[in-house]
Amino acid sequence: MVIPKKLNFVWLMAAFLAIIYYYFGFKFFAAGVIAVCGFIMVIYDVKIGLFTSALVYPFLPDAVGLLMLLSMGFFVLVRSILFKDKFEVMDLTLPIGLFAFVAIFRTITSIEPMGSLRDLGLNAAGLSFVFAMTNSIKNKKELNAFISVFLVSALFVGLLGVYQKFTGVQMRPEWLDVENNTDIAVRVYSVFQNPNILAEYLVMLIPLAVGITWHTKSMRKKFVFLIATGILFLCILLTLSRGGWVGLGFAALMFIILVDRRLFLLAIPVGIGGLSFLPKQVLNRILSIGSTVDTSNSYRIKIWEITMDVIRDHKVGGVGFGYIPFKSTFETYIRTMPIYHAHNTYLEIAAEIGIAGLFIFMLFMLSTLKYAYINLVKSTDKYYKYIGAGLCASIVGIMGHGLVEHFLYIPRIIFTFWIIIGIIFTAIKIQKKENKEVIEEN
Repeated sequence: MVIPKKLNFVWLMAAFLAIIYYYFGFKFFAAGVIAVCGFIMVIYDVKIGLFTSALVYPFLPDAVGLLMLLSMGFFVLVRSILFKDKFEVMDLTLPIGLFAFVAIFRTITSIEPMGSLRDLGLNAAGLSFVFAMTNSIKNKKELNAFISVFLVSALFVGLLGVYQKFTGVQMRPEWLDVENNTDIAVRVYSVFQNPNILAEYLVMLIPLAVGITWHTKSMRKKFVFLIATGILFLCILLTLSRGGWVGLGFAALMFIILVDRRLFLLAIPVGIGGLSFLPKQVLNRILSIGSTVDTSNSYRIKIWEITMDVIRDHKVGGVGFGYIPFKSTFETYIRTMPIYHAHNTYLEIAAEIGIAGLFIFMLFMLSTLKYAYINLVKSTDKYYKYIGAGLCASIVGIMGHGLVEHFLYIPRIIFTFWIIIGIIFTAIKIQKKENKEVIEEN
């Protein structure tokens, strides 16, 4: 008697749950049932896992988010075996492949390989998610639904941040130069535990929200999107993150250039006029950008100077991929500054994987921008044009923010970065497919 494979799978899952119940009790059994149901649902349709991950990852422990994103590529491969689904390697594989190769090599050869493994795993999870997106989201409708879920998640994050302004939250002393900012009592951080990290997240999400809002033709929907986008703007304002504001400024500049340069004529007077309506605390934070009196600025400058020494001493291959080998090395130069990263993405990457590694990373970033511009922003389809402009602005914004923060350090920011990359590649793949179908019909 031949037992069908599906029946074998059912018996296997039943045995698995029975063992869990027998040895670990009901609580773990219930968790196992949920896990098995989730596994079956995602095997049935990987998009269920993609959408769920995009919605909940900011609110989950980092380890759970890591497993969710990392597993998405695995599910695509499992479906290819079980259901003979075909999968494709995404475009622009050379720059990503080079960056991945350097990251793997400098993990193996790191001064602290186990420390480097942490960052390698986080970025591998992001790449796994990108791979799953490009092979599972097949058309514009599905892409738009995914982006909508992604932005709904951001709205919840933003609402929580705004709520914190009214309820008050504990503010750590290292977040602010208290002597020069005596009127500031709250900096919101939502689910990210640090206002600067929340700002990194919002710098990537706000331009995408603006792109969706810009494209929407229905006035009712546009009004709803405007309100939601306004909440995100308010939230980043309440972070009082100067780096976040600079990054958002870069993003706004890029969006205007790509959409309509005539908007500069409106943006300049609106921007100047808007300054008069800003709270005093915000104005003071803006005016303190670049101030040598502000201790947080002088602290960063000192970190950059020491990081340059690290780079000079390890310019060929760096000290090893990830923040842990960098932190260990940095603290051999000065023991009175127990830092975690260089507060500059480009210095950090150069210190971690060398000057050549920084070049490869910049090649990846600039190639992605060029690829998105040619295939999305230049598209005759307004949806891709405005979404593409928002995505390009997201990348430029976080690169601008990277001048004063390291955005590839916190797990949920790494995940957000790779999801943005995944949206870019998926949108391009769908747009090319639609163009090919139009050509074939004609």
